[in-house]
Amino acid sequence: MKSIYLLFSLLTITISFAQKKETITIPKGIVYNYCDSKIVEKAKKLIADNLNSSGNYDLLQDNLIIGPELWKRFKNYENVQKIEKGRVEFHVDDLILEGKMCQDVNDSKIIWDELKKEVAEQYKIRKATEDELKYYWSVISFDIDEPLLIIETKEHNYILNLLKKDLKLMWLDEAPKPNKKSSNGTKKYQDGKEIDSISKGIKETRLEKVVLLSAEEDFEKNSSIEDIKTIIDKTSKIFEDLFKNSDKSGKIMVQFELKKKNNEIQFAVRDDLDLEIMKEFEKRVNDEKYPNSKKEPVKLQLIFKVNSYNDTE
Repeated sequence: MKSIYLLFSLLTITISFAQKKETITIPKGIVYNYCDSKIVEKAKKLIADNLNSSGNYDLLQDNLIIGPELWKRFKNYENVQKIEKGRVEFHVDDLILEGKMCQDVNDSKIIWDELKKEVAEQYKIRKATEDELKYYWSVISFDIDEPLLIIETKEHNYILNLLKKDLKLMWLDEAPKPNKKSSNGTKKYQDGKEIDSISKGIKETRLEKVVLLSAEEDFEKNSSIEDIKTIIDKTSKIFEDLFKNSDKSGKIMVQFELKKKNNEIQFAVRDDLDLEIMKEFEKRVNDEKYPNSKKEPVKLQLIFKVNSYNDTE
């Protein structure tokens, strides 16, 4: 499920000085939210400055997720292996993809230094192609919000997703190169892996996937498998009671932030769901009693589909 954030801007008609927004081709089924072109250009400059300047880490923050494609290579690097915490698993159907989440800015610096070693002097910073968007969409569980930029080099194309509010890097990954052997020059991706053809499955009403947004170590310290199972079981029971006979189609994201005292629950919907049923679903989920964290907050998402196929586009 991808949380939906819409930005409505007041447009002033200025023919001579208006900055044209660079649009790209968005594949069907992907939610992609543009931001102001000035923010994108500022993000490009910030990335270039952090690549070219020694000791410049203005782009970084404590929390940085390294996606599964890049982590396949980076996890074998000696310096990266010094990062002890932050093992992340992306649970998508029956597939588990390994990634990393830095929880300290010094760890984020280690990752960035390794990236700088791989990025030669000849590189280009640009927006994503259709195939790069398809890959990124296949592993994330949220809408794509700009600035989303690609560092293109001869050997690798890196995906950088920055937070619009402060231009801090929150996701770093690698986009697989187009498959030159295929008939149309592109690859297809499902659940973060290259496949020959995308299986949409069948239209179903059920829990589609569980996404752990906090590191495994944090869940081990602050929650338990039993607690997570309780959350899944209780929420799924409410979902099945309300949506099992619904004629409409759509997706629901339920995000839990488990805290020591008061949990926080957020909802997002996509497509054409019955809003009256959704209101009752939110009410019953909020009224339910769920386990709290032992100390520090941890987050997870439950993604439900109603009369829908799997996310494949």
